[in-house]
Amino acid sequence: MRYGAGLAVLVVGTGDAPFPATRSAVAALPGGGAADCVVLVDSGTPGGVPAADRDDAEQATVLRIGEDVGRGAAVNRAVAELPVDVGFVAVAPPRLRWADGALTELRAAAVRQPRAGILAPRVRAEGSPVPSTHPLPRRARGVVAVLGGRPWPPDGGPDPIVEEPVGWSSAPGLLLRRAALDSVDGFDPRYPARLDDLDLADRLARAGWCTVHVPTAMVVHPGSAHPGSGARPDPAAPRRYLADRSPRPVRALLRARY
Repeated sequence: MRYGAGLAVLVVGTGDAPFPATRSAVAALPGGGAADCVVLVDSGTPGGVPAADRDDAEQATVLRIGEDVGRGAAVNRAVAELPVDVGFVAVAPPRLRWADGALTELRAAAVRQPRAGILAPRVRAEGSPVPSTHPLPRRARGVVAVLGGRPWPPDGGPDPIVEEPVGWSSAPGLLLRRAALDSVDGFDPRYPARLDDLDLADRLARAGWCTVHVPTAMVVHPGSAHPGSGARPDPAAPRRYLADRSPRPVRALLRARY
């Protein structure tokens, strides 16, 4: 499928990341036509889409899923309904704020980096920079960590100060190339927030795409650096990720734990 150069922003509300009750999510987007369309994806959020966003109906459409299917499944469903002239999709939690020009910078980087399936902004939270880039983790070390009950995947180091490929990014507000998403059938809905970003980046890398960090594009997220990161973690998710990528004996050992 050949897609156009249009950009859609999917503002995804879930049980872990509801829409703000007093401020329009659309109002957080930069002006100047950087986003060709905005879709408010309501995946079973408490209270649904608030009046502030319903008043912005001329700027955004609302997709009501009716149940909390999780961020990955909600994004897949929303992307499937976009017109073919949309070739880029930015995925944002409702409380994310975009710095001026952030979407424009991400789309320009996508043109410069034709093999980039994911383009990641730099992140600030509560007034401080938040590292969000990570190397793709080594499977063997991951197996040892999760079997030992240690947190996984590990955090990365400082973000690069120049535009360059990275292993994966946990930044909110990722810009996704729609053709790349198609090549790996989108997000895997089995994974929670953050781990679904790692899974997507890893599968895209295996398919010949890459993740590119774009420091000239900035987003601001109140509180935690990633939507859903304050929710109780799913201890089975890292084991499932590693089991999917391990030989049969290791896979059986990991799956016996979840």
